[in-house]
Amino acid sequence: MSKERPVLLYFWASWCGVCRFTTPAVARLAAEGENVMTVALRSGGDAEVARWLARKGVDFPVVNDAKGALSAGWEISVTPTLVVVSQGRVVFTTSGWTSYWGMKLRLWWAKTF
Repeated sequence: MSKERPVLLYFWASWCGVCRFTTPAVARLAAEGENVMTVALRSGGDAEVARWLARKGVDFPVVNDAKGALSAGWEISVTPTLVVVSQGRVVFTTSGWTSYWGMKLRLWWAKTF
């Protein structure tokens, strides 16, 4: 991950109904080389999270936040939540469904301005 480019933090959960629509867009951004880091919120153990990702056919970096401590530190209580961080500061936060183009636009904006 590059510190010179914005990073998209994606807080999701295996039990989140809306995440099934948002996750493929995040995976597409990761496959395109965007800075993406995801956090699985209270989604079970590492093996469970890995199985869920395999079933969905997605491959992106994930931190398993089994107890929710990391998410609480970011004051995240709703999934899905997307946070764009640029130059060490949060520039966008949104919860709920967001399209691929909505994510792409937020990353472009953070790079440009």
